Parts: sequence; structure tokens; C-alpha cells
Amino acid sequence: VFVGVSFHVLSSGKYRTLAFLPNCHQQQPIAVAARSASKAQEFADSHNIPKTFGNYHDLIRNPDVDVVYIGTIADHHYEWTRESILAGKPTVVEKPMTLCADDTKELINLAKEKNVFLMEGMWTRCFPAMQKLRQIIASNEIGPIVYVQGDFGYSMANNGPEDRIWLPDSGGVTMDIGMYIAQFGRLAFPDGKLKDVFAAGTVKNGVDHSVMATVTYERGDSRDGFGEDGLLQFALTGAANTEERMVLQGTKGRVVINGPFHVPQKMKVMYDQGRGESTEQIFDFPLPDDPYGAWNNPGSIGFVHQIREVGTALSRGKKECDSFTWNESLEVATVVDEIVRQVRGERPILRKVNGMEAMEVASS
Repeated sequence: VFVGVSFHVLSSGKYRTLAFLPNCHQQQPIAVAARSASKAQEFADSHNIPKTFGNYHDLIRNPDVDVVYIGTIADHHYEWTRESILAGKPTVVEKPMTLCADDTKELINLAKEKNVFLMEGMWTRCFPAMQKLRQIIASNEIGPIVYVQGDFGYSMANNGPEDRIWLPDSGGVTMDIGMYIAQFGRLAFPDGKLKDVFAAGTVKNGVDHSVMATVTYERGDSRDGFGEDGLLQFALTGAANTEERMVLQGTKGRVVINGPFHVPQKMKVMYDQGRGESTEQIFDFPLPDDPYGAWNNPGSIGFVHQIREVGTALSRGKKECDSFTWNESLEVATVVDEIVRQVRGERPILRKVNGMEAMEVASS
């Protein structure tokens, strides 16, 4: 574990609560910034964070900060991630990294140019269950993956008109949770190439509300002579609380990740013994000890896995995390862009950089 990592929490919004940081004894939150000094102080008092700032600029430039965590709404991810990279700070930014693949690529290239650590916060990838899944796929014990199916939905019935989910640029179910399933394509088909994205859905308040999507991958290997394209199919919805389960079907068996799969705690591996017959092995991955109890989102104590992985990557001099690489961030952003375009059309993306506004359209 990297000793002495001090986390800077940029944004004190209720959606991303970092009370779990004290569980990582060698990665501690030392400062928090918000749009107002009072909000920053309220968050700091609740989580025993010693320093507060009433603006983001000063905190990013603070010499005591080793790692910047950006948890603002997605509309502001690009500008603050860019500033953090230019300040030379290792940066973890909440999903989605930006509002479109072009901006994500720009930030990745900037991190490369400045030789600065950058990670999109795909915390699901850092759970022990996902490490086990990678091992199963690599071992070929269930054969090449034929298809992946999953669902993710939660009821937005009580999300009022001012809620971030209805924002024109960053709102909608795909920008909110679509990346959680889209990232399974690269896990299931690690040598494959993104081929096609097909999506249909419904729109509410101008943003995508329910989505059915199929993503195809040109298979990059021919293990066991299996050369068919890989398929990833999933449903997203804001109309209902779904099971949140994932199934990865191989030619010789399948893996079932029980819901909620984005905080994976139980996995079942089934080995085919004939049609309708199989043997199974169950793996349990309990969440870390949780002294806090109440969370904005269930299972949030699992963020400790991501924090520890960031610390380990930095201690080894890495500029990206193995669990979720820059290329994977860019590929997921490309899939999300295309789903949103097909379901609700092009999005005008307004961003502010150094006080200047630029209007662009998300590329398909």
C-alpha cells in the first residue's frame, strides 16, 4: 500500500460521500472543497476532514494534496480534471470521465503528455469478485464467452424536476449507469474489437429513461475454434428497481453475478454437464467492515477497494490502473455516446474552460 497518500475531495455533494476513506489507513482525506465555504465546512465536520476550501482552484493547488478525487456533477468533470492534470496532481474522476468520448480522449492525451496519473472511477472493477471473474475468463474453464446479458435499473419516480438526472447534457439513464454494464464487453472479450452498437429506448423530460442495447465485438482470438462475434446485451431503466444481475455465457458454462452486480458480492460458476444439467461452484465476497451504516447508495463501503488500488498504482509509479485502463475508459465512452445518440439524438455539450464557453456536439 502506498504510504502517505492524502486525498483531496473536490465537491461535497451528497451523491458522492467519502466517509469510507478513514477505512484506508494510509490514504486519508485531508481537504474538501465545495462551491461555498459553508458547504465544505459542513462536509468536513461530518467526516473529520481537517482542511476546507470555498473554491476548487485553491484546493487543487494545495501542496499537501497527493491525490485529487473529483466528485462534482458530470457536467464539470472535464474542466476540473483538466485543471488537476495541469497542476500535476494524480487524479481520480467519477464516472463518466466527461460528457463525450472526444473529451475523454483529450484528457487521456493530456495525462500522457504531462505524465500524470489519471483514472476514471469505475470502482466495480476493483472488487475482488471482478478479479476472480477475470481469472475465470482467462483460464477458459467455461470456454470462450458467447454473450453477456445484464440489467441495471432504479426507480426515478421521486426524482424531482431539479434532480441532476434530468440535466440535458449529463442526465439520462445511460450517462448515469450505462457504463456499469458497458464495461463488461472488454472483460468478456479482452482480445476483441468494438464493432457495432444498437440501441432503442424511451425518453422522459428530454433524456433517455429506459434503454435496450446490444453491442457486438469482433473476436480477437479463436480459442477452441470459436470465431463468432461476441455479444453484450443489456437493459437500463429509470422506471423500476431491477434485479441488477449479470450473466456471462461461455461455450462450456456460465458465470452469474448476483445483484447488485455493480457492488459484486456473490458469484456462481456453472459448468455444463449436458443440456439442462450442470455442476456449480459459489464464491462469496463480503463487503469490507462498515462502521458507518447509512449510505446514499447501498454498498458504497466498497469504494475502499478502488482507493487501495489507486494507492498501489501510485506506489509502483503507474499512470493508470490495471483494473480500468485509459483505453477501456475511451471504449466505454464511445459505447455510451452511441447509445444516447440512437435513443434521444445528438446532445449539445456546453463546457467551460478557463472562463470560456465552447459549444460542441457529441460525436457519434
